Amino acid sequence: MKKAIVLTIAALFCVTAFADGWCFGVYFDGRQITDEPLLLRPDDPITYSNSLAEGETKSLVITVEDQEDPEIGAQLYASSFEPWGGTFCWDYTDEKYKDFPTDDTYVLKETIKTDTETKEYNRIITILPEPAGLLAIAVIGAFFLRKRMKGLIAVLTVASLGFFSTQAEGAVESVTGLQNWPFDRSVIIHYYLTSDQANPTFNVKLFGGIGDAEQLFDLSEKGTLSKEGADGTVVGTGWHETLWSPDESFYETVTYDLIIKVEASEQALPPNGSYIVIDLSGGPEAASFPVTGLDKEPEGGWTLEYKKTKLVLKKIDPAVFMIGSRSEELGKNDNEVRHQVVLTPIIYAGVFEVTQMQYELVTGANPSLFKGVTRPVERVSYNMLRGAEKGANWPANNKVDEDSFFGILRAKTGLSFDLPTEAQWEFACRAITDSALNSGYDLTSTTKDLDLDELARYWYDGGGNPEEGTISQAHNFVGTYKPNYYGLYDMHGNVWEWCLDWYQANLGTGEATDPKGPRTGTYRTLRGGGCYSPAADCRSATRDFAKPNFGDYSACGVRVFLAQ
Repeated sequence: MKKAIVLTIAALFCVTAFADGWCFGVYFDGRQITDEPLLLRPDDPITYSNSLAEGETKSLVITVEDQEDPEIGAQLYASSFEPWGGTFCWDYTDEKYKDFPTDDTYVLKETIKTDTETKEYNRIITILPEPAGLLAIAVIGAFFLRKRMKGLIAVLTVASLGFFSTQAEGAVESVTGLQNWPFDRSVIIHYYLTSDQANPTFNVKLFGGIGDAEQLFDLSEKGTLSKEGADGTVVGTGWHETLWSPDESFYETVTYDLIIKVEASEQALPPNGSYIVIDLSGGPEAASFPVTGLDKEPEGGWTLEYKKTKLVLKKIDPAVFMIGSRSEELGKNDNEVRHQVVLTPIIYAGVFEVTQMQYELVTGANPSLFKGVTRPVERVSYNMLRGAEKGANWPANNKVDEDSFFGILRAKTGLSFDLPTEAQWEFACRAITDSALNSGYDLTSTTKDLDLDELARYWYDGGGNPEEGTISQAHNFVGTYKPNYYGLYDMHGNVWEWCLDWYQANLGTGEATDPKGPRTGTYRTLRGGGCYSPAADCRSATRDFAKPNFGDYSACGVRVFLAQ
């Protein structure tokens, strides 16, 4: 007991000597069932060693049990492993032990089997409640282990927490900020979200400030966010965890006065029905764009109002499909490697490409070269659609600039409309087909193809005049050609459609779930072909690319998507 007290005092002294101003807590019970003490701090791996038993280690099983109630317990780790040992992490948000009381004392049991013996070590641990009644939901452990040599005492290292001043707003009930110092400068942010909905999606914003925090800054702009909320969204109520790793410039500033602020608001749920309709008739001055649902396509079909003042999207259930082109597909390219993709969210895809009138009702401008209220808007860049600042950060997060097309649309509907990922776009285009065209047919020519004539405006079907080498008609009015099985028009030809992903020559090989493309790049991806494209460039699998600021092209447009 005396040794435990000395170690605890030494730990606190070591911590405070290096970071004046922090409020510290050390997870250290001090009582030991064996002579192997255990210190705990939030979110660090627990390290194990084969030196706890004689012989070659064959397996390790670690469980935790409540001292007062043996029914509360869980197996944390079970594995056969090589004799050099390793690490594992105790994720306190895991379903099997998320309801552990935080002020109870537990027994951590390690059972080690070797080729000559079986050893069991028990340690006392305590999960401490956080200051002011806040729940500490992340526990990190470090084992301080002895050598095999009898009588050798383990060397102890300090593990500590910094509790930051925190603020909550909106649906956030509680916030804690925990620093991983002295191991690194990252900050673990825990926040509790509440809602009356069953499984809501939240838009989450995380801010920091120094001192009195008169000037707050976006944490993602001063470092990197990981774990939950890194992309600006969190699903479900209860406790959530985001890790903030400050960038190098922030290391040079004073951090002991750091204030963490978390804001969260529930995303509006799409209305019930097979379609959602956005009423844009109020134009740029409207405070909001009402969103309603439709069970089916209107009698008489989609009238002009759905191409002028109303923007309609079709609901598509998630599925597994093969992305890329088949080996025998005429016109295929090397960047269309075929592989399986699993899509998990429900997708809403624009029935039509965004028309010039719709774009102008949202933004107040029409950048198109070939004017026509129900022609697709063109000469729009990725940056115009999502923004060149916040909107440039995909896939790190899905934020957009407030003054961009999608920024305005989101603000006035409450729904996180966006561009599709490449996988979402191709899935929506193919519409259960596996062929070059979403009508079920393959190309018979890479230039002019009769089957494509029914589906698309492209170079050899009115998009241009190849004999004279001049552009004659360019793109056509949206909805002129046949739709695919999902009822989406102009997925082939008319205008190229921007996707979220950074372009990479290798589309992928193995099975992928909700792929988002590479983390960085130079070009963003375009899909679908355009009015100046030959037939081969209008296939479902065709991929192209352009710089995000590229907008001076009258065959670059946009289709609105929503993933829920």
